[in-house]
Amino acid sequence: MLYRSDRFAYPEEAAGELAQSLGFGLLVSQFRGELQFSHLPLLVDVENDHIVRVRGHLARRNPHADALLEEPRATIVFNGPNAYISAQWFTEDNPAAPSWNYVVVHVSGQVTLAASEDETSAIVDELIDVNEARLPRRWPAEDYSPERRARLLPHIVGFSMDADLVEPKFKLLQHYPDADKVGVIRGLREDVGADDARGIADYMETTVSDAGDASGRDITEELGAAR
Repeated sequence: MLYRSDRFAYPEEAAGELAQSLGFGLLVSQFRGELQFSHLPLLVDVENDHIVRVRGHLARRNPHADALLEEPRATIVFNGPNAYISAQWFTEDNPAAPSWNYVVVHVSGQVTLAASEDETSAIVDELIDVNEARLPRRWPAEDYSPERRARLLPHIVGFSMDADLVEPKFKLLQHYPDADKVGVIRGLREDVGADDARGIADYMETTVSDAGDASGRDITEELGAAR
């Protein structure tokens, strides 16, 4: 279970967009009381703006594959950009402390391992196709040695997880006034400038209203009431 405050609500379709854009996540499950972890390239199937399925493959020698046969319940964590938020970027009227903004999506469900090499092969082909499409020049997968592919394929096993729980958390200071958010956005872009900082700034920018409330505020009482 992921703790999510209502104040960090964000459009639900953003969960699928984030997971698909990342294409990489952390598969977590439990096996006989011990947590299992695998970091994997992934395919995220979205229908009607909802994540319905996640697919990928594991090394056959990875004990996680056998563990999922016995205990197939799993969660996949997609970690998006994150950034430190300095209190110097807030308006003078806002005495809030420094914070950390981040976006993350947890997808949970039952994992089914591929029943055949053909099923695994199809997942591999789609992973290559999706990721090559992001490049200015595609690698011609059809030119890869069929013999070498045939030797490699038995060493991996594909899987599919039908999503029955999707938990997006977009912590972007949505509950702060626009003036504070604008100051943070400027600080992230000008004072930090790293990719993650710019990513968080872009997300935050979508939460600024057209009206542009210019006042800061003390959120101490609101935070206390939320405990």
